[in-house]
Amino acid sequence: MNLDLSVPERDLLRKILDSYLSELRLDIAATKRETAPLHVEENLIKELQRKLAQPT
Repeated sequence: MNLDLSVPERDLLRKILDSYLSELRLDIAATKRETAPLHVEENLIKELQRKLAQPT
């Protein structure tokens, strides 16, 4: 699936992912439960960020 984004949409999505990743990292640090699923989610976000950083 390809997702064509305008520059403003791409910038907004980057900001949203950055914010969510920060919150997720706080949750991982604060949790006493199994964090493997949270780390999987963290890696998916990082991959999305990497893809967004690539020139189109």
